[in-house]
Amino acid sequence: MSLPTIFFAVILAGAFLAGESQHPAWIIMVIAALAAIARAVDPEARAARAAQGKTLAKALPMLIVNQIIWVNLVFLIGFGIAWALGGPLIAFPLVLPLVVALVGAAGMLAISLRG
Repeated sequence: MSLPTIFFAVILAGAFLAGESQHPAWIIMVIAALAAIARAVDPEARAARAAQGKTLAKALPMLIVNQIIWVNLVFLIGFGIAWALGGPLIAFPLVLPLVVALVGAAGMLAISLRG
């Protein structure tokens, strides 16, 4: 497992925490934006785009849609678990899922600047 994959998993963990805490759905868009930025600067994703002959401008629309789908899926998994149990597993404050996602995005940015 590579370091960019780990940081992307941290971003998705923020989406899971938001879902299991039953936070409003607008948080999906904020975390998806962080995930899209992280994937845009991800060195592995950049290499894959170059191998396909795509620039970031060409790949960006589907990259954004892909991140919205992944973040929404993980959010709904957390939300579904909490809903099935009758309430939040742990009622985290709204800031915590955002901080977790920001840590993942910051780690991805640090990787991209390092390499």
